[in-house]
Amino acid sequence: MVQIDKTNNAIAGLDLYAVAERHQSGLVKAIIEEQIQAWKSNPYFLSASVHQSLDGVRVFTYSQWQPKFDHRSLPRSTIFGEFFPPDSLQLEVSASKSVSTEVEIVTGDRITHLAEFRMIPANQPEMVKRTTAELDRAMNNSPGLISATFHRSLDGTRMFNYGQWESKEAFEAILKQPGFNPDQPYWEGLARNEFHLYHVVHVARRI
Repeated sequence: MVQIDKTNNAIAGLDLYAVAERHQSGLVKAIIEEQIQAWKSNPYFLSASVHQSLDGVRVFTYSQWQPKFDHRSLPRSTIFGEFFPPDSLQLEVSASKSVSTEVEIVTGDRITHLAEFRMIPANQPEMVKRTTAELDRAMNNSPGLISATFHRSLDGTRMFNYGQWESKEAFEAILKQPGFNPDQPYWEGLARNEFHLYHVVHVARRI
């Protein structure tokens, strides 16, 4: 099981790709067949999952590694000769809530919402506080929300919310709520935000 929540002390690696829509499937195939296969032979590797955006122009991998290992130190795969290299970050889970006791990354029809918050490092501690407080409201007022897991980047410049939803319609309903509405964001004054919706298309675990 690929567990994603506060109780998991693994270091998370996030690799964000921007890609032309016509090349998205080729990029996904190359990541699975080349990069993740190479990662699986590394003794620090725990898991990796590949996500492709519904709009066709983004891909990201969410990987987990034993504590203190930096996956960015690994040799680059040959796939980067054909595609733009990813924006690669090291993360740790700062807060998580879910409808069940264990949060699992699985392939299937559920929707993954990845929200990115960019900030100056001085603002990250306050963002950690605000996002932790938002989890209770989100889980209590959002039918169809399976889990929400906030991560902070170790360099202090980003936070990410990895949310799992039963459907796209369930996610869109939350945008009408105060605090999530772009006109009244809870991150106002601290960060810039953008988000995209994805499907999980591949999951790999340490053998």
